[in-house]
Amino acid sequence: MRKREYFNFIPFAELPRRRRRDLYVSLRWRITQEGSKYGGKFTTHLMLDEPGRPKLYNQSFQVYFPGTDGVTIWNATIFTATDEFWSKTWSMASERAFSLLSEEQIKQERMELEGPFRRANGEKYYMIAERPEPAYDCFGGLTLREYKEKTELEIIENEPPAIYESFERDLGYEYGIGLRTIVQAEEINREVIYSIIDRFRQVGETDWQSEQPVPREVLPFETQETALSKVRYSP
Repeated sequence: MRKREYFNFIPFAELPRRRRRDLYVSLRWRITQEGSKYGGKFTTHLMLDEPGRPKLYNQSFQVYFPGTDGVTIWNATIFTATDEFWSKTWSMASERAFSLLSEEQIKQERMELEGPFRRANGEKYYMIAERPEPAYDCFGGLTLREYKEKTELEIIENEPPAIYESFERDLGYEYGIGLRTIVQAEEINREVIYSIIDRFRQVGETDWQSEQPVPREVLPFETQETALSKVRYSP
């Protein structure tokens, strides 16, 4: 759901208590109505437990569930430890790659837009310009994408980042209070979501991080691109 820094609205956390209560009651009614679909603890606008969908495609999910105070809605985005691991390794690889480029080279790597064009209804739109990927001496003759892929694998093999199960709140959401969750699980399914909601309530519906990191042996030893290339899936 939208966040304040990008849009002009009053965050849910700053709404009058009566308005928050109305939204809370509306959500609770929706969850009750969808009890046979999601079990009665949460709701979502996404498809859950899709038959035949590989586990590797179920590494993140978004749900809404009520707080225990009668006025709070939790707008939760859930990531598996695997998804968070890949996100961090790719980010680390990107930072190292860009640190080797000059300001001019970085400008060249930014997406260039063509347009504006106009649709039949008069609406403006832009398209990303296609151009060949340049190779750089600082990358040993590799392109930026190739160097990042190479560096990410080296990070995974030699200096994997620690990943912790956690809850992190964000008060800047339009609908509900944002909740970013990291969980150790093979995939996000109904049972995992139930356990997350129960644990969040056990810790007092507040920010939390586990004392011990997720064991290294359950995290990937290959890049996300490589892992996905091995999965046969036709949605």
